[in-house]
Amino acid sequence: MTHFIATYADDFTEQTFVEAIVKKWVNNALSFTLYSSGSTGNPKEIKLDRSLLQWSAVGTKNALNLGDDISILCCLPIQKTGGFMQLIRAVVWDCPIHFVKPTNDPSIHLNNSLYALTSLTPTQLEYILTPDFAPSSSITILVGGAPISPRLEEKLSTSELRFIETYGMTETASHIALREVGKDAMFKAQDGVVLSVIEDCLSVSIPELGLNVLTRDIVEFTHHGFKLVGRSDDVINSGGVKIHPVLIEPLIAVSLASAGINRAFYLSKKPNTVFGEMAVLVIEGEAIQDSSYLLELLKRDIPAYMHPKEVVFVDRIQFTDTGKVIRKSIA
Repeated sequence: MTHFIATYADDFTEQTFVEAIVKKWVNNALSFTLYSSGSTGNPKEIKLDRSLLQWSAVGTKNALNLGDDISILCCLPIQKTGGFMQLIRAVVWDCPIHFVKPTNDPSIHLNNSLYALTSLTPTQLEYILTPDFAPSSSITILVGGAPISPRLEEKLSTSELRFIETYGMTETASHIALREVGKDAMFKAQDGVVLSVIEDCLSVSIPELGLNVLTRDIVEFTHHGFKLVGRSDDVINSGGVKIHPVLIEPLIAVSLASAGINRAFYLSKKPNTVFGEMAVLVIEGEAIQDSSYLLELLKRDIPAYMHPKEVVFVDRIQFTDTGKVIRKSIA
């Protein structure tokens, strides 16, 4: 490394961690440890090989067609995949990086800046996409950690900025597939990645590294790439009909909005003696008295056999650091 420079905002508190990782890298450490998001249970410790981190950083630069004059803004938790990989990219690319304390609204650091790359979650984008948001038009913004909602997709698609949605997991050291929002409908695997399906779930292989990861994601392939259908954990098997919450929740959002309900929600499931399982809509906040009307509304707007059969209200829905809902089955 000859040009790597790290700078820190006054409220950033993880400088010691950053310096420790850089020192490990310079000393040719062979592995690094991260923790999964915990969206499907307790976060688990995952060891990542140096060769994988190097491969990911180089592949990202090539896939995004970034030049050599790069600077990075890191406004994600540095000890999670998104923020950690920003650091690794800066080290591998030998470029400057500026660290700020993670917040829902990092626009103050982006406006009128000349950064070439940053990573944001959909939650952060929901906060910062206002008429006052004015970063450099040359910046590339990676978006990951949680799915992009249809409403956010529309906003990003009409922006002059470059937004790249990422697909990956901690085990692969960040993304293995990308799609440019507003241009690509499907994810496209990066060079060197081989995808297949094993028992309905996506299998990811990087042959040159000898890495194989069987995900719990269900995807649909076309000749243009692939799109996410849902997770095997979340599938609701109701009377033989498989309901994928990721596909149904955008329809639910439209129905709720038409009824003037703008709250956090997700589609869950509970055991049923007749159907095996049934779909249950979990909504944050106080109970709505006429929930039967709400169910009829959803029945009208959602395909037959896939609409929620019950509505449950909870005080608070839990999310991961990146804004991904932590789903819980209903007993």
